[in-house]
Order: sequence, then structure tokens, then C-alpha cells
Amino acid sequence: MSSHKDHEFSDESLGSSLPVSTSDMGMILNRISDAVVVFDKKWKVLYLNEPAKILFRFHNVDVVGRNLFEHFPRIIGTDFETNYRKAQETGEPVFFESFFLPFHYWLDVRIFPTEKGYLVYYKDITDRKKKELSWNLGETLLWNISASENLHSAFEKVIRTLIQNTPWSFGQIWRFQEGFVFIHDEDPFVSTNDKQLIFREGSIGKKFSVKEGILKKVTESGELYFIPDLEADRELKRKDFALAAGFRSWMGIPVLSDGRFYEIELLSERVLSGEEAYIDLLRVVSKRFAEVVSRRVADEERKTFIELSLDMILTIDSDGNIQKANSSFRRILGYDRRSIKKKNIYDFIHPEDVEYTKNEIAKLCKEGHSYGFENRYITKNGDIRVIYWNSVHSSDSGTIFSVGRDKTEDRLATQKLQFAAEQLTRSKEELQHAQKIAKIGSWKMYFDGELTWSSGLYEIFGMDESEPPKGFEEFLSLIHPEDRERITKNYMRLSEEGIFEDAEFRVITANGTEKNLLVRGETLLDAEGRLIGTSGTMQDITEQKEWNDSMRQFQKMEAVGQLAGGMAHDFNNLLNVILANLDLLELKLKDSPELMKRVSSAQDAVKRGAEANRRLLSFSRRQAINPETYDVNRVVREFAPVLTRIRNDVVTIDFSFEDFPLCCDFERNGLENALLNMGINSRDAMPQGGRILVSISFCPAGTERALVPGLQEMGDCCLISVRDEGIGMDAITRERIFEPFFTTKGPGKGTGLGMPMVYAFVQQSRGAIHVHSEPDKGTQVDIFLPLSRSVSEELETNDDLVDGRIVIVEKNFKGISGLSGLLKRIGYDVLQVYDIYELKAIIGTYSEIFAIFADEELAFRSDYSEDWAPVLKRHNLIPTSEWNSESRSGYPNHLKRPYNWSKVRRVLFSLQNSKNRKP
Repeated sequence: MSSHKDHEFSDESLGSSLPVSTSDMGMILNRISDAVVVFDKKWKVLYLNEPAKILFRFHNVDVVGRNLFEHFPRIIGTDFETNYRKAQETGEPVFFESFFLPFHYWLDVRIFPTEKGYLVYYKDITDRKKKELSWNLGETLLWNISASENLHSAFEKVIRTLIQNTPWSFGQIWRFQEGFVFIHDEDPFVSTNDKQLIFREGSIGKKFSVKEGILKKVTESGELYFIPDLEADRELKRKDFALAAGFRSWMGIPVLSDGRFYEIELLSERVLSGEEAYIDLLRVVSKRFAEVVSRRVADEERKTFIELSLDMILTIDSDGNIQKANSSFRRILGYDRRSIKKKNIYDFIHPEDVEYTKNEIAKLCKEGHSYGFENRYITKNGDIRVIYWNSVHSSDSGTIFSVGRDKTEDRLATQKLQFAAEQLTRSKEELQHAQKIAKIGSWKMYFDGELTWSSGLYEIFGMDESEPPKGFEEFLSLIHPEDRERITKNYMRLSEEGIFEDAEFRVITANGTEKNLLVRGETLLDAEGRLIGTSGTMQDITEQKEWNDSMRQFQKMEAVGQLAGGMAHDFNNLLNVILANLDLLELKLKDSPELMKRVSSAQDAVKRGAEANRRLLSFSRRQAINPETYDVNRVVREFAPVLTRIRNDVVTIDFSFEDFPLCCDFERNGLENALLNMGINSRDAMPQGGRILVSISFCPAGTERALVPGLQEMGDCCLISVRDEGIGMDAITRERIFEPFFTTKGPGKGTGLGMPMVYAFVQQSRGAIHVHSEPDKGTQVDIFLPLSRSVSEELETNDDLVDGRIVIVEKNFKGISGLSGLLKRIGYDVLQVYDIYELKAIIGTYSEIFAIFADEELAFRSDYSEDWAPVLKRHNLIPTSEWNSESRSGYPNHLKRPYNWSKVRRVLFSLQNSKNRKP
């Protein structure tokens, strides 16, 4: 190719390099509108027509013989090189459209291979391509804005799309606050090299007033601002900083909406024309972005309000499938977003409330208007929450919109208030009951005439509570005539000196009964310290005085007993002398049968007297109490034949022992007498028949034993328990069980000294005693004796048992404390729960559970789902029940109360062996 204007196209100059050899070909090629270039096999230029010279800017350059890729190195690696190589390798024509980087054109290229080279047609399609790209780019930008989840995402997508598809090479977001714009370091930006990153870092922390320069124009007009060449600009404050980073063109795109202002800042490393900068397109984008920002901000504010709401906000369909749930819903129930996604609301509702909730939702869908109801939910950790819902159903979409409020705390608060009110009422009743038991009444009297009596005081005087309380003058008439003068003097001293003296006196009640009263009181003063009245209590001490008299009589009887013991000792010596002489007479009178009969009769009488004397000595208890160390198991086993004799045709007695010694310090005879007294009481409490169980068990030290006074500090001990199925006792009777001479048996059937003797034995043995009894539910008497020898060796023989976690599900607190203490003592991790719902939460939380001890009444309730039984069996269920109940579980490893270590150990070993046998 030649640069001369008169260059002619001929076969001589091109040889056979052209696809046709015609002398007119050069003239034809120069007149067509497309640019044409002829290359040899090595892509060296052989010829180009006039349009090609203009397109490739070769007016003053001779490029004939030059290699295409050497002259335009920027096309290496682009579609141009790829398609040129393709035509070279295949020998087939290749058509394509691509962006020509050297001059920023879009070209339509058609390559025709020839025998010695290539004929290539070029057509400038930049205008058409820009329109297409501008349209596509606009669609992409608008889609980025509309489809983004939030503003941050929309800004980032817009900037990235512009950088990837336009000459702009850097973009970031500026925010407005209190008259200034600034860059938030977490807002999106896009850069293409390290120098731009430095520019970004230098921009953070800068603030520019919107009342000056370019920012003032932008904020007032709302129009974008374009600087084609920063070197020629005088307004941009960051001009030098941007030039130093290599930028030449700058654009600020404002996004103004509802008082909010953002600015998309774009920069390019070369000078751009308005067309190259896509000004028209970005004006449209700016307006569209402002609309979206307004909507997005409103949506985000709405979402924020929903998320910040303390109430649960929920949308579901009519089948209960969750569509949306706010953070309060997740927080209250303890789940994250992922856990509730595609879930049904019934998955979280308490099983007992599911059917009820379905009915309420059906009513809501039918009636349509706002509807309120309450149900229970089970949280992730197994707690139960009570939620009140206010819901409305959209007939158009079928969606149910609900706002729920957690009423659990309100319910608990209401229950606490009710409980407090009940407690207050109960406290008043208990106070009145306690006053009634103690025979105490209270009063309050003001000198201005106001006077109140408690119900206990009315009862002491035998008066009806509808009667007005008696003032001092009327009250004085009830006092015994011999005591009136003394009480009157006390009252006068109170009035004059403000001194209240406690006093005992007698009164005559309305029914003529004489009672002894003890009055105690204190003065009432006003704010200035003036005496305004008095208050106090009166206690009927008639029985106490009688008791004191009885005690004096008892002391006399004790003295008589001691005297009788001394006399019995002396009398025993006399009887021994008489018996010895009768024995000598027996030897002398062998030949006198008649006299021998008289001697034998005298000997029998002396022996009977000696036996009566022995009983008298035993009653007087002159012998000292000498405790010794015994194995309780052995003592009770040996005494069992004697104790068994108390049974009759309708009463049976059974025994339960530990497999290892439990040694304690006590008087053997005292324990035997205590067991005998308790056994007889149990038998007499079952006139219609029943069973008695005497059990011996190891009771480990631990915090679980705080229920029994005095037991907490005792340490390891032996528990001796006597249980029956008798008529039981009410609370009042149970409180008096250890009072001397108190008995519930008929005349002549009880002395009232049996249980006091038991109590005395326990106290002398440094033990503790606890009685549990309810009417018609039998009685349980537990005696705790401290161990004198450790049982650690016995407990350490359980190495074959695997370590693990055991769950106890039992409503009987007493039973829980015993079983839990035993299992903890040998190293198990014990979790205690009180119903199956708590157990389900435990199973969901802990993967490794060795065994579950569960009360039969809880584990096999008919209202639990049928699929629950296999779950319990899979986790090694050990059913537990009362000692006298019939087992209904059919499980081989069944455990009955009272618990002792020997029984628990056998059950655990059996369970361990069965697990080891499993394949």
C-alpha cells in the first residue's frame, strides 16, 4: 500500500494477491463505503482503500508492508486477534462485531481468506452499537436499582455495572448529613488499580459543605455535574487529589429524595466526551434512582419498625405456612431465620393447642375481620410461652396478617398477684389457724374508742364474731372476781404511765367455763410519741397449766419409779434368799410328798415374783443407755421374726435391705423397740388390711436432703423407713405425733408414749426423723442415723458401669432427692425434669443419654403421642413407681420406691449388660 494519492490498483503491484485480477478493482474498492484492507498470510498490509485510510487514520503514514499486530498492539488478546487467527486456521470466512480499543470504535468485520492472504471489510457501527449498549446498559442499571434488596446493594450494583461497561474506571458513594457530604467506609465502591485504592482511602474522613461550589449547584438543581477534563476545571475542591491519582474526567450523579441526598461519584483516567460519559443515560438513571431511594427508604423504615417491634409480627397462609416473621417472633421462640424458613406455624404450637388454633384460623378466614385469640408455643429450649394474637385475613391474597404479644410474663404476673392474694388470705387463715391451735387471740384498742378483736379472741371467750368486741369495762365483768382488782390496777398504770404489764388471770366464758389466760401487749404511740392505745395477745394457757400439773405428776411418778426400782432391787435380794432356802427344803423333804407340794408351790410363787420384779426393774430403766456399733441391716434382719408377729390375717409386712453393711452407733434394744412401736402403729392404722414395708437404705450426703431438718449437716447416713397403707394423718395430727400421751387410738388401746419413745431413741442416737402422711394415703416414718463407718469402698466397686448422663422425670420431690443423690454420688451427671415436655427438650439438646428414670404416671400417660414410647425405649427407659403400686409398663428394669443403692445398682448393671449384648 502507498500513501500517494495517485496510487493505482493493478495486477503488477498486487500480483495475484487479490481474489480477482481486474484493472478496475482498485477504482471499485476506493469508491465503496466500507473500509477494505488486503493482508498477506503473515498479516502484513498489502493494500487499503480510501475509507480504510480514514477509518484507521493512515493519511500521512505509509503502512504497506507493516504487520497489523505490530502497528496496533492493543488488539492483541481481543476479539480481533481471536477471529483473525480463526480465519487463518480454518480458511473459512469469519464475520464478527467488536470494540476496537486503539480508537474506541465498534467495527463490523468480515474476513475472506484467499490463496495468498486475506481480504477484510470494515464498517464503523459505533453509533448503532452505542444506542444498543446505552439501551442495554440503561435496562441493566434500572434492573439493578429495582431488584436489589436494599440501598447498599443497589448502589454497589449500579457502580459495578458502570465501571464494567463504560469508560468510567472508579466509583463510590457520598452521603449527606447535617449540611455536609462524606464517605461512609462501609458503603460500596469499585476501583481498578492500587492508585485508585489510595484515592479511596484519602477520601474517607473528608467532609464538604453542600452550600459551596459544585455541591451547591448539584443539591439545588438536582442535576448531575460533568467535568470532561479536570485540568481545565476550577471548581472541584478535590481536583488536585484526583489528578494525582491519574483521573481526568469526573461526574457527580445526585440522588435526591424526601430530603435525603446521596451522590454517585464517577471518575475516568482519560478525558471523556459527553457521549462517552453516557450523560443522557445517567440523567435518567439519577431520576429513577431517586424514586427507588424514596421507595426503598420507606420500605426499610417499615421493615425497621417491624423488626424493632417488641410484638411478634407474622404473615401466614390459610394452611399455616409461614411467609414472614419479624425478629421478635424469632427472639421469643429462640429460633434464627433459617430455622423458621419454610416452616409451618403448627410446628411451634403446643400440641394441646394445635386443634384449637386450627379452628380459630378457620373462623378468621370465614369471618374475615380482625380476630383475637390466645395459644401456647414451645420455644427452642423447651419453655412454654403464651401468645395473644390479633389477626386479619385478606380474601384477595389469602394471607393472614397477625400481631402477637407475649402474655407469658403478664400471665405469670397475674398468677403471682393471685398467688400473693391467695397467700395473704392463706396467711391470714394460717395466722387465725395458728392462733386457734395455740389458743391465742389478738386485739388492738385505741383510747378514742376504736377496738378490734381477732377471731381467736372471740373463740377464747366463746362469743359470736357478729358481736361487737367488748371494751375494758365490759371485759372486766368476764374476769374472775378474785383477779379483777389486779387487772384494774394494771390498766390504770397503762393509762397513767404508759407501761403495759404482762399478766395471768382467770376468766369466765359465756358458757360458764373457767379459763386461764396470759395477756401480753405493747403501747401504741402517734408520730409525736403520745400514747394513743395498746395492742397485744391473749393466750388460753388452761391446758398448759394442766400440762404443767401433769408434768409435776409425771415427775412424781418418775420418782416413784426410781423408788420402786430401788425397792425392787432390795426385794430381789430377799426373793433370792427365800428361793435358796426353798431349794434346801426341797432336798430335805424328798420323802414327804405333801410337804414337797407346798415347797414347789412356794418356789413357783417366788419365781413369779422374780419375773414381776424384773419387769419393774426394766420399767424403771435404772440401767444406763450404752450405744454400740451395729450393722443396721443385720439388727433388723435378726429382729424381723419378732416384728413379723405383729401381722394378722389382713396385714402383711415386708422387708428391704442393702447388700452391704450400714454401721451406726445406737442402743440395739432402743432400735428394736422403735421398730416395734412403729410397726404396731402401722398395723392399727389398717383395720381393713394392707401392707407394711420396712426398708433399709444408704442415704448419701448432699444438698437434696435439705427437706428434713437436721439432716443437711449429718453427712452419709442410714435410712430406716417404715411405710404403710393406713388411714394416714392430717397436718394437725402429724404435728402432735411426738407429744407424750397424745394418741389417736381409742380408750385403753394406746398410751401415747410409743412415738415419743421413738423420738427419744433418735435423739439419743444423734439422728433425725421425718414423718410424711396424708389422709387415706398412708404414713411413712423415716429415721436417719449417721454412719460410723464409711461405705466408700462399697460405692467404688462400680467401675463396670459406664459414665454418662441420666435424666430423672418424677413428680415426687422426695423420690427425686433420694435417687438423684445416689446417682450423683457415684459420678453420674443427673438432670431433673418434671414433665415429658421438658424431657423432649432435654433429648433434643443432649445427644448422649445413658438412661431415663421416669415415673410411670408421667411416662405412659394416654394423652402423649403414640410415637413417644419408642423414643423412651431407645433412650433406655427405667420406669419408677410407688412401693405398693402394680407395674403397668412391662419393662424388665422396673424400679420401685423406696430407692436404695443395691436396687439401683442391679438395675444399672442389667441395663449395661443388655446394651453390651446388642450387636
